[in-house]
This record gives sequence, C-alpha cells and structure tokens, in this order.
Amino acid sequence: MLGRRLFLLAAVLLAVGAIAAALTPRDMRQPGPTASGTTSPPERNQHAAAGEEAREISRTVDASAAEPAMLRARTGDLLHLVVRAPSPDEVELQGLGRFQSVDESSPARFDFFLVLPGTFPIRLQESGRVLGRLVVAAKPL
Repeated sequence: MLGRRLFLLAAVLLAVGAIAAALTPRDMRQPGPTASGTTSPPERNQHAAAGEEAREISRTVDASAAEPAMLRARTGDLLHLVVRAPSPDEVELQGLGRFQSVDESSPARFDFFLVLPGTFPIRLQESGRVLGRLVVAAKPL
C-alpha cells in the first residue's frame, strides 16, 4: 500500500513539473554575444564585409551621476557598456531589445555590435529613470 502511494506521489510530481515546464515563457529576444564573447557568424560577416575594423567603445554609466550620460558611436562599433545602480532594477537599452539586471553589487553589462543608427535611451525599468542616451551614427559609405 505504501509503495503505491509513493508511486502515485512521484507520478503527480512528474506531471506537475511537465505542466510547469510547458507553461514557462520562452526568451524570444535576439541573442547577444555568446558565453565565449564572440558574436554570431552573420553579425561578424556583416562587419567584415564593410572593410573596416570595428572600434571598441567601453563606457560606464552610473545611476547616481548628476547628469544623464551621452554615449556616441557608429554602426559597426563594438560596445562594452557597464551600468551601475545603487538599488535593484533592470536596465533597458530602449529600441535595441537589450535588458540586464542591476543592483549595488553587480552592474549590468552589455557587449554587442551596434547595427542600427539612432538615439537609444538607457533606462531603468522599475524607476523609469533615463540614465543617458546612446547615439549611434550611420557609418559613412
């Protein structure tokens, strides 16, 4: 009798786990750099075809700064962006589909090639605060 009850409990737990896995939303955002720090082949080929080496731009944006930061770059540049904040939040590069969690002990880190020209706000989602703007100019032909 005890064996049957344990078997039934295991079956119910397995079924609940399968249902939970089926209902979990999938991450449909475009992938950024892989864990090794390289980019996907189509993105790399696009920049190689331009005939120029991509510039690397490294910047840090601090949420406690008095004024919003202004970052300037060109399409094809490789951006290394670190965003620091004193409280837990989520940093969004609006219009680029990039999101990262941030808190006092672990800054948000973004590493990707810039492919779209335009102005993109760097924003904290929970507080709604704009920390700065990323201005990407089109590379001259």
